[in-house]
Amino acid sequence: MNFTKATSVARFILLLLVIATLLAFSICGVYINDDAQLHGIFDEGTIRLGLDLAGGSSITYQAKNEGGDVTSSGMNSVLEVMRNRLDNAGFTEALVYLYGDDMIVVELPSVEDPSKEALNFMQTAKLEFKVNGEKTAALTGDDVAVAYATYQQDQKTGDVQAVVNLEFTVAGAKKFAEATKNCALTKKTLDIFVDGVCISSPTVSSEYASTGITGGKAVISGGFATLEEAEVLANNIDAGALQYDLEQVSMESVKASLGEDALKISLMAGAIGLLLVMAFMAIYYRTPGVWASVSLVAYAALFFLVLAIGQFNLTLTGIAGIILSIGMAVDANVIIFERMKEELYAGKSVKSAIKSGYKRALWAILDSNVTTMIACAVLYIFGSGTIKGFALTLGIGVIISMFTALVISRVLLNLGVGMGIINVKAYLPIGGGKKDA
Repeated sequence: MNFTKATSVARFILLLLVIATLLAFSICGVYINDDAQLHGIFDEGTIRLGLDLAGGSSITYQAKNEGGDVTSSGMNSVLEVMRNRLDNAGFTEALVYLYGDDMIVVELPSVEDPSKEALNFMQTAKLEFKVNGEKTAALTGDDVAVAYATYQQDQKTGDVQAVVNLEFTVAGAKKFAEATKNCALTKKTLDIFVDGVCISSPTVSSEYASTGITGGKAVISGGFATLEEAEVLANNIDAGALQYDLEQVSMESVKASLGEDALKISLMAGAIGLLLVMAFMAIYYRTPGVWASVSLVAYAALFFLVLAIGQFNLTLTGIAGIILSIGMAVDANVIIFERMKEELYAGKSVKSAIKSGYKRALWAILDSNVTTMIACAVLYIFGSGTIKGFALTLGIGVIISMFTALVISRVLLNLGVGMGIINVKAYLPIGGGKKDA
């Protein structure tokens, strides 16, 4: 696309302003009338630090099985359910592990008083649907495929309330239809019990006397003061019920294993490394290196913004994932610039070399980044704790680095040409003025 010099300069300035604005938003936050619409990444609470950086709390539970023994397979099942509940609640960096034959230790990062969290995460969440007056449950939590919390308007009062939506399995849908058919015929309520406590007793209209309620869906309402309360129940049902009752035997604070200054030192090291890489790129690759350095600033701005919005748990391994993704962003630019150099040696103009260089480098960049994304996905799905955090930060970083290298760097190079920077030597690396023999 042919731009006039003035248009290219204006667009270049506009792009720099956008990058600077995003960087300012991610660091300082966004405030309207003194109310924070978005906190900066360095504001307290924006990023939850992992146990190694901020410390937290450790809770030990002992499994109880009335009328039976506690087995190793049963404890592994409990461990998996607790891990899922913590992940659903956003504590992806929490540590959960077995201690002895019948105890489980949960370490929660950045939690000084874990009593509320412990009650939320460790409920048995035994869900049962019973036709009023019957002792045997018509459905249990095993019949639920998905449970999630949302707001819903009451059709009678018009009030908006928090509810838990349930979607049953194929077998559960049949059981639910049969139970509601029974209730419609006998004019009994279908009582919903959680941990033996009846939280709702909905009636079933007589219109369902012949078929029952089909579709395999139900709503639990009326017992939640806030959406958070509904989310606790939904997460516990969705994650599965604990096989054993858990009795808390100890609770204690855990100090940061790496010290209070570990985060600052790690971030400082990352910042210094980024500046050194930017300086090297600008000096060695000249004009393309300068544009690559600007795109790295854009990378930092976008990554900080994602961290601020997502409110992730961050550990030292997560920081390692961020720094590694920065290296991959630089690597993509190096591949592109080397392809451009070859095109310039072949006698092409700067504009043509940019186009051909990106075309030749595209698949090599995509291949390397896609394989990294696959590795991140495997680590995130099958890993836990700090492994999950590393996979998440690296995966996000790879996506952003591809965008900055393939889009922002290219836009800057084309704008540079539009501004009149077309001297071939300005686009060749140091010592690259002549083609190698």
